[in-house]
Amino acid sequence: MALIKQLLTLLAPLLLVSALAVSLVGARAWHTGHLLFLFLLWNLFLAWIPVGLAGVAAALPNRPITQAILGGWWLLFFPNAPYLVTDLMHLAYLSGRLLWYDTLMFATFALTGLVLGYVSLRLIQGVVAHYLGVVGSWGFVVGALLLSSYGIYVGRFLRWNSWDLFISPTALARDMVGSLFELRTFIVTLSLAVLLTATYAVLVALPRLSPSPAYAKRMDKG
Repeated sequence: MALIKQLLTLLAPLLLVSALAVSLVGARAWHTGHLLFLFLLWNLFLAWIPVGLAGVAAALPNRPITQAILGGWWLLFFPNAPYLVTDLMHLAYLSGRLLWYDTLMFATFALTGLVLGYVSLRLIQGVVAHYLGVVGSWGFVVGALLLSSYGIYVGRFLRWNSWDLFISPTALARDMVGSLFELRTFIVTLSLAVLLTATYAVLVALPRLSPSPAYAKRMDKG
């Protein structure tokens, strides 16, 4: 019950920041009359899927088989959340008086994707920690972020989607095997993995940051 309350508490700000991102696309479409960036809405929707899967897995304690199945689906869709960061690449093809707005819009989607991804990862890490302990859960985190970074590479550079694993598994496998012989694959994957792991570690450490006792006392009085 306590976990469900925490999930509901998280839901409001996550929906708020998502609504902000959607409104930025809507405002741009209204101003320009062009539906150029509607793909961002689809990418945002995909970023919500791992949150839902992780939330269900975390809300079903002591059901290892069900949680393992949900965890497998989560790992498949998880790269869609941090994938939004790579949409910043579209800024290279934009210019003009709306460039500042487009930068803000893409940055909002990128940050929203990261937050959604990290929330889902934290929930799954809690599930893994229940069975493997804290150290084991961090090993899982590093492995999941490394695999997801490769998944982002497959999506951005090889142009495959999560569901293509079931639609075109042979062609997908062929392209993935071929990518393993490219230096770019390792550079992009490792760079993303380091970035995601470092920022996730900072996010996890933030709740431990507290003001000095003297400052906290002044805040209480204020």
